[in-house]
Amino acid sequence: MSDAKHMSRKELLQPNRMEKKLYAFVDHAYRKKRFYISVAATVVVLILGIWGGWQYLQNERINQANLFHIAQAKLTNPALSEEERLSQGIAALQDFAKSGSGSVLRILALMESGEAYARQSQIEESIAVFEEVIKYPEATTFLRNSARLSLAALFEQQQRWDEAEMMLQSIDILSWNDVRWRALARIAIAKGETEKAKNLLEQLLETVPDSAFRQETETLLLTL
Repeated sequence: MSDAKHMSRKELLQPNRMEKKLYAFVDHAYRKKRFYISVAATVVVLILGIWGGWQYLQNERINQANLFHIAQAKLTNPALSEEERLSQGIAALQDFAKSGSGSVLRILALMESGEAYARQSQIEESIAVFEEVIKYPEATTFLRNSARLSLAALFEQQQRWDEAEMMLQSIDILSWNDVRWRALARIAIAKGETEKAKNLLEQLLETVPDSAFRQETETLLLTL
């Protein structure tokens, strides 16, 4: 005889533990269905928002890259004279840099406008641009040191030796040591500090034996 025959009617009708849990969940879900629908809708909106934001950023990057390319193209427009290319290129790059565009592209635009100013012999304007680049917290190590190297060259051109040396000493990329020492030696020679120039050039040869400046450095040492 089965166990069911020995169970009372009350026991037979009483739900087991699993049934109770299932019933409780279904009942709770039914009574709270508005809440769950709201949560589900919120999750969907959140997912769509994230996806939409990502799409916007992707499109924005493309748009900014296109605008940067258009501004940059002014410098190489064959339909313009050299002076017109530089003037229009500087204006376009400066406008792009001020437009609130992506930080890296903005810095690149400033760098190119600074170089164009130098080609126009507008040295003070060029210096101001490269100094602005150095102050940008978003500037990468490479861009910041490129600006320092450009400033050193501009200061050297104006025979502002101390400022040129300070910029060169502030370069903090080890792989650029040969460039830095070569420039410091050139300044030392211009200042008549021959012994200092020799030490810098010898340091370059010993520390960076495969430097692109090796042959030039060896030739220069023979003249000192």
